[in-house]
Amino acid sequence: MTTGDEEKSAMATGDVAADNTVARFSGNGVIAFDKVDLGPVPPGEVRLRVEVCALCGSDKRLLAAGSPVVPGHEIAGVVVDVGDAGGPADAAGHAVRVGTRGIVYIPVYCGSCAQCAKGRTNRCLRLGELIGWQRDGGFADYVDVPARCVIPVPDDIGLDVAVLGLDTVGTAAHGLRMALATQPDPPQRLLVVGCGPLGLGVVAVAQQLGVPEVHAFDPNDARLALARAGGARQATDVDSENQYDIAVEVSGAEPARELAQRVIVPGGAVLALGESNSPYTMPATPRWRRTDCFTVRSFYFPLDEVADNWELLRRCGPTLRDRLATPLTLPDLPEAFESFAAGDQLKPFIVHTAH
Repeated sequence: MTTGDEEKSAMATGDVAADNTVARFSGNGVIAFDKVDLGPVPPGEVRLRVEVCALCGSDKRLLAAGSPVVPGHEIAGVVVDVGDAGGPADAAGHAVRVGTRGIVYIPVYCGSCAQCAKGRTNRCLRLGELIGWQRDGGFADYVDVPARCVIPVPDDIGLDVAVLGLDTVGTAAHGLRMALATQPDPPQRLLVVGCGPLGLGVVAVAQQLGVPEVHAFDPNDARLALARAGGARQATDVDSENQYDIAVEVSGAEPARELAQRVIVPGGAVLALGESNSPYTMPATPRWRRTDCFTVRSFYFPLDEVADNWELLRRCGPTLRDRLATPLTLPDLPEAFESFAAGDQLKPFIVHTAH
């Protein structure tokens, strides 16, 4: 893992290969590699050398179903080419130039609708593409992205920490801010259900946001141990009702959703961060009908939260990286997904190697 200064010294800016090795997901768990020509960078876009692309649980869906584009959406890299003389502009209107260290904001937002004008870019009313989902992502040597989707990284934060500012910390922090905003009084007790990478991000961020008691539940003892090492208390009773002001469901499993609904106090908030292919249902049980509470669903994070997220990363990012990340290279991607799916690795990082 590298620091910002080490990354800068190794940039070799302007030295771009003629071709690009990319991963192809053909479905049923099959990953192949392809070499494609690198043409000119389109106007308004930049080309990054991918320094880190972290695996995400949602990538497993593309691995199973196949993808027409190159997957990988947790991307950090260095700009090596630009599509406009002088550098196209980022979200703040600053030129993105060769040598810029950045993380990639995956929603390709329009920048002009009412929500984007307020800085709520994750709520873009014209959102059509996500990088790594509807257009090529970061399981590759290089990736072209709109310049406005490059978030420059402060010099004191390494790219292997900055990449956690996307899903692990960025998504966690935005969801928690939304849930906290529902509460008239500061919540005293919060439960995290599911201690994968995002759940561990929630554990870290909730403490940084001042929640006095953060508890965690996971049937996997190793993951629960990591949550405890991160400052959470083990939840010993998940059967009794009316225990927590906020319950954060991070697994997407139906039993976890039922658990979160069960333990919430009247007036509390259930934050639904977990994703799966199963429909999210509201059970018409007496408990559900008689519980006055908020159900909060959040998506990613808006760009107007980035400055606060950098501060969170300075405080908890290096520790999260050390607990979560296993660095591997692009040719290791099939084996990385096997170990990731088996639970042997929590957060594989596909890292750049010099060619």
